[in-house]
Amino acid sequence: MSSVVSTIPLQNLYGLLQPVTIPPHSPRAKFSNWGQTFHCTPLAVFEPETELQCSLILELARREGKVVRAVGVGHSPSDLACTNEFMLRTTKLNRVLEVNTEKRYVVAQAGITLHDLHAELAKHNLAMMNVVMSTHAIALTLLLADGSRVSCSRNERPDLFIASICGLGCTGLILSIQLEVEPAFRLKEVQESLPFEDVIENLDELAYSAEHVRFWWFPTADIVRASYSDRTQEPKKPAGNWWWHTLMGYHAIQLLLFIGRFLPPLNTWVANFACWLVSNKSVGIDDSHVIFNVDCRYPQHTTEWAIPYRNSQACLRELQAWLEQERLDPHGLRPHFPIELRFSAADDIWLSPSNGQRTCWIGIVQYKPYGFNVPYRKLFDGFERIMTRHQGRPHWAKAHQLRPNTLRKLYPRFGDFVQVLQEVDPRGMFRNEYVQRHILGRPVGGRVFKTRQT
Repeated sequence: MSSVVSTIPLQNLYGLLQPVTIPPHSPRAKFSNWGQTFHCTPLAVFEPETELQCSLILELARREGKVVRAVGVGHSPSDLACTNEFMLRTTKLNRVLEVNTEKRYVVAQAGITLHDLHAELAKHNLAMMNVVMSTHAIALTLLLADGSRVSCSRNERPDLFIASICGLGCTGLILSIQLEVEPAFRLKEVQESLPFEDVIENLDELAYSAEHVRFWWFPTADIVRASYSDRTQEPKKPAGNWWWHTLMGYHAIQLLLFIGRFLPPLNTWVANFACWLVSNKSVGIDDSHVIFNVDCRYPQHTTEWAIPYRNSQACLRELQAWLEQERLDPHGLRPHFPIELRFSAADDIWLSPSNGQRTCWIGIVQYKPYGFNVPYRKLFDGFERIMTRHQGRPHWAKAHQLRPNTLRKLYPRFGDFVQVLQEVDPRGMFRNEYVQRHILGRPVGGRVFKTRQT
């Protein structure tokens, strides 16, 4: 196909792309991520429906020397999806191409949302194995920067495959993904509130006490909300109710957080109130994806780091001491809540934060009630310093300040990843500002896509 599109006259190329080019006056010609923390106005925004149209976009980018950035629904809390050049919205590349119930795999276009994928799998009594999609990827089909269409897997072009399944969108344009799935199952989730000290002292026992474990820590109350999920054959029994989880747990909390923008000490009381709202033990049974997916509630600033599991207790104690110091300071930080803790097994994916090690993820948030901004930089800077001291690796989709010199020390195969980029995209068609900054070390500021540059 690349040899065919390369012969199309430029004016004809513009004409072929006109139906999938979003008009400049359309609100969709601009991009903001879901958290409303990064914004950009690309030179052109395309919304292709076919592989041929994707090829035409890459051909135009090659001729005009433009960067192409693919973007989905914009959930990344950083500027990972932003660009000032060509943006390719994958909204209409959203079909399931094949479902194989016997061999237990599904092939889907790269733009499909998780909601739609779960719904399609349910029709065949199938489900994703967990929320870590990259570890269950079997194969990918990509368009490379030179226009060639390639397939890769652990057996076919394995370096490109390993680089691409956690590749920050810079190895090529992913057209489709083949995912390992399994028969649909339900999870029984038990939640309870525990003292922070009990959780830290018994972390090994608690972290391995169920198939899926995660915690939400409320530092001001010294309480951890623990969630344990295991497979079950029991009938569905959703947890929660409208009064506690919608009226009070969503609307009342958001109003109080808004007031806390003007009266920061109120945030401590709001945190304790939110902790109390969920203090009773609860049991819920539902389809696996319903339990796996966590509601992020409000637009937010967020950062999350993965630290070696062996360092988790020491890291959490240092974090607790710092937050307590801030709480005792009349002018100290009054952060939002909760701090999320989750765990993932070691893998061999080059840029995976879990590469070579079992990992404890620690994430913090600063909510934006009703979309209004809140202070967050001082909190995040202090948090990052602690994570760095404990060999933390940042979540790639969330804003961080690390550059290649530091990342090379954290990721043993970082150099191999960069080498693959040079081989498949020597001219940098897929290298937006985020990639230039964090992977190649170019002097691109971290606030280039912020409304306020300073």
